[in-house]
Amino acid sequence: MAKRKNSTRRRLDRERAAQSERKDYEYHLPVMLDECCDWLITDRNGLYADGTLGGGGHTAEILKRLDVGGRLISFDADPVAIQHCTARFSDELAKGDESRLVLRNANFFEACSTEEIHLRKVNGLLLDLGVSSRQLDTEHRGFSYRVNTRLDMRFGTDGRSAEEIINAAEEDELERILRNYGEEPFARAIARRIVERRRAVPLQTTQDLRFIVEETTPQSTHAKTLARVFQAIRIAVNRELEILEGTLRGIIPLLAPHGRIVVMSYHSLEDRIVKTVFKEESEKDFKNAEKQPLLKILTPKPILPSEKEIQENPRARSAKLRVAERTSPEDAPVFKKKAKFQDE
Repeated sequence: MAKRKNSTRRRLDRERAAQSERKDYEYHLPVMLDECCDWLITDRNGLYADGTLGGGGHTAEILKRLDVGGRLISFDADPVAIQHCTARFSDELAKGDESRLVLRNANFFEACSTEEIHLRKVNGLLLDLGVSSRQLDTEHRGFSYRVNTRLDMRFGTDGRSAEEIINAAEEDELERILRNYGEEPFARAIARRIVERRRAVPLQTTQDLRFIVEETTPQSTHAKTLARVFQAIRIAVNRELEILEGTLRGIIPLLAPHGRIVVMSYHSLEDRIVKTVFKEESEKDFKNAEKQPLLKILTPKPILPSEKEIQENPRARSAKLRVAERTSPEDAPVFKKKAKFQDE
């Protein structure tokens, strides 16, 4: 009996240790690290922006590839990420005015209004749109349906929380959120049930929302439905898709000639926006043959992680990497010629 207890204890200890290692591994190991930085950096003394700092994995690699004249501004709305990376990059930040790194506790949309980027033009913007395991596992944020806590879901501290949206939005608005941001087939039923339940008592916790989903949908679909519902509300809370499109369109005029936008998305909604913006900004204007496209797409098909990387880091499985480059004046004759040929 004692042997069995010791064996069980050792097994549980191993599982806890492995789980802890996976959490740290997934937080610190960025997806397609080399691919992102290979595409991003074209000038070792250029100005770059890492729009999604997170644990600082991409930022660390970018800094390794920059020379003394290089500059990197890294953004994150999560103050915990800023705190973590302030400690991680303390040596670089301690250089003061000579430091190549600036950390900004702000959403990456702020890159479009950063004075330095306006004055100097940016050579590259990197966006890794994945939500880190560390954020998902943070108990007080309410990102995960597996942990019972307050419905917040904000990456930072600004804006309406999930609790406020769920308890204030009209039924058709809730349905739109679930259908558009989660592609949830039971959107109407779930939205109706939320409204019915909140008339009696406000929904405050992740368990409140989970219970509604589970009582409204077939048991066989619970896991996937919960994931879609929580994703949809998180996207609405943080205005993720709206901010993504606004950032892409806003940063294009601020790119230096041949400057690049490198975006890694993890679900179809994000990828669709990236693909659409890149396509629209790279198309020729046949009504004005003198006007050249602002972008040139460098990845006609998205770059996918290798099987080896997926085995080592399962969160890489759904990643898609797309890259576009700012056109320059010398590209104009090429585009003019193509436009003229099309008219013929």
